[in-house]
Amino acid sequence: MLKGACSSPTKEKELAMFWFWTLLTLATGLLAGLFGWHIGGNPAAFAFTVGGMLAVFGVHDLKKHRHSLLAGTAFIATMAFYFGGFQIAVLAVLLALPLQIMIWEFSLKKSVVLPVLLMSSGTAFWLGWHFDSSMTGLIAAVITFLGMVGIEDYFLQRKHSVRRNFPILGWCRYGFELIGDELRQYWFMSDIEEKPYNRETRRFIYRSAKGINNNLGFGTSRDYRAVGEIHIMPTNFPVSERLHRGNRLPPLVIGKRRRIPYHCPWPINIAHMSWGALSEEAVMALASGAKLANIHMGTGEGGLTPFHLDGVVRRVPFKKWVDYYKANFLHRVSFGYAAKPEMPQGLVVGGGRIVLEIGPAKFGFRKSLTDAFRTIGIDFNPTQIDAADLRRLAKAYFLNGLDIDMLRELAERDELVALDFEKVKRVMENPQIVCGMLKLAQGAKPGQGGKLPKEKITPKIAQWRGVPMDKDCYSPNAWDEFNNPETLFMVIRMLQDLTGKPWGVKIVGGQTDEIHEMAKLCKKYQDGPDFLVIDGGEGGTGAAPVDLADHVGLPILHAIPEVDNILREHGVRDGIVLIAAGQMAKASDVAIAIALGADAVEIGRANMIAEGCIMAKRCHSNHCPVGVATQDPRLRRGLDPEDKYVKVANYNMVLQRGLMMILKAAGVKSPWELTRHHLKVVVGPMREIYMDEIHPYPDGSNGKRDTMLGEIPVDDVENTDRFGPKLIQLEIKK
Repeated sequence: MLKGACSSPTKEKELAMFWFWTLLTLATGLLAGLFGWHIGGNPAAFAFTVGGMLAVFGVHDLKKHRHSLLAGTAFIATMAFYFGGFQIAVLAVLLALPLQIMIWEFSLKKSVVLPVLLMSSGTAFWLGWHFDSSMTGLIAAVITFLGMVGIEDYFLQRKHSVRRNFPILGWCRYGFELIGDELRQYWFMSDIEEKPYNRETRRFIYRSAKGINNNLGFGTSRDYRAVGEIHIMPTNFPVSERLHRGNRLPPLVIGKRRRIPYHCPWPINIAHMSWGALSEEAVMALASGAKLANIHMGTGEGGLTPFHLDGVVRRVPFKKWVDYYKANFLHRVSFGYAAKPEMPQGLVVGGGRIVLEIGPAKFGFRKSLTDAFRTIGIDFNPTQIDAADLRRLAKAYFLNGLDIDMLRELAERDELVALDFEKVKRVMENPQIVCGMLKLAQGAKPGQGGKLPKEKITPKIAQWRGVPMDKDCYSPNAWDEFNNPETLFMVIRMLQDLTGKPWGVKIVGGQTDEIHEMAKLCKKYQDGPDFLVIDGGEGGTGAAPVDLADHVGLPILHAIPEVDNILREHGVRDGIVLIAAGQMAKASDVAIAIALGADAVEIGRANMIAEGCIMAKRCHSNHCPVGVATQDPRLRRGLDPEDKYVKVANYNMVLQRGLMMILKAAGVKSPWELTRHHLKVVVGPMREIYMDEIHPYPDGSNGKRDTMLGEIPVDDVENTDRFGPKLIQLEIKK
């Protein structure tokens, strides 16, 4: 009859659960009443019956958290009043509330922190009050509360790096954040004054990384009419979401002439940052975040590491450890008859696609001088080697950037290091590595090689890079293999033929003669670098001289149209993918860079902020308080890559969604339809002009580009919605 009365399995289940809870309530009330009657007669029977039924109601509604507090408190108060009188009942009520909160927190939120704190502090207060005085109880409660907060901060929680490294004190930062608006309004700087990333931008990144509301209330804080402000021009007839599914893009093809071109799914990726400058935990979080967001990341000059390839290794769940030790115990007590369990291993999340960067120091791809000579049949003796042998060495290892005297001097000092082409070939066979890149310069310190302060060089890093621990690690500022565009092209073509994959060059906007020469060579050979990474002079780094960081190199928004125009002028623009990097943090920054002439962007410091950086500006000192840019084990432990990689992924997916939103507003269907005519820049009070008037196109194309694109991916309804990739919801209080 029940089955016939139910129109669906769901209703049948609901009816069955209704009768289950009804019968359980009646049975519990009856049994509790019998127990009460047995120990205290009719009054106790009534009290126990009511308490038992309320307890069942509380358990039933525990997940909804409606009546459980009332039911549990009433039951405990009744029991305490019966056995101990009024005072004990009052105390029991006070303890019952945090006890039930603990149960609710544990069952729903899987967190016992607040309930345990309340219970422990309440117990400490009662003990101090009972055995001495109320003041003793208060002191005991405060000490217990702070002590347990410190234990939870330092040992248990992994989401907040500042609290993990600085227990209790770390909470002051969050307290000041709560009153930050008031302090700034009356005392200190505004949200948009701080550099290089203002507080408003950092707040946007943090909230995006957590997958929570990052919208703006009450209007923008930017000076919208300030000279230099760039505005994206919208259309009044945006791309319809009904007619065009604007939640995905066709991949950008990099290296269309290569045997194995790279189909880049999104034009927003993670910039090159080295292990050494960053901690291994930070690199792991970036790598797995890139995988989750379906983008690539760069290795930085420090070379390819297992942290880039494997990414995050998730911790083994506690239950698996319990099961393992139980099975191992059975194996031992059964004298081997029970199967021996395998020790549980953490799940390797894996890293995303990788662009391999090689700098002048060739970390990870060095070939020693002695080995190089033996390979070409020369018995090496640095004091007797003649010029002919040096020329053979230079020819064999593309050491075109050094003259004979410098070759001899380096050989005698045993400081000559060649690029190991065979190792490059072996490493590039890994399908996870999609491109290679030669670094000519870096935006924050053009003209100076990379620097890793000795404070950040651990034994592991020293062994990996082949450098001493007691000295600052300086990379050469120029390559030994080439010293002009012609010899650069020789090495690039060698690497392209050797690996079959795209190879590019990282440059800083500067003297344009070199760009013109590279463009002419691309025209001459109908080939060349598959992509150029343009690093802005405002770019970041772990350590840079102030003079270079402040004044050398063009800002990225100035450099993009300059390089784009030079390539267009020589008719080679469509053969080279332009990638821009330098102080971008929002989808609007990405859209502006692409409209100016870039095909894609790479973002570095904003991704560091997404994984917990608080812009303490201690990257060069090894004292990064959140474990991002330090090798100090005490500080590194504060960064939990298992938590941070999801935040990195969320942040990049927010940028992807934001870019899709801007495209619709501008009336285009792909980023590569954006041109400088979609931008206006404020040039004076009440005066603005189109960007293509400031930087006109030299080829009459009006910004049109013949970018090679792949097939647009099939809509993934499980992981995307109408705006783009779905964010990963984290259990974080807003």
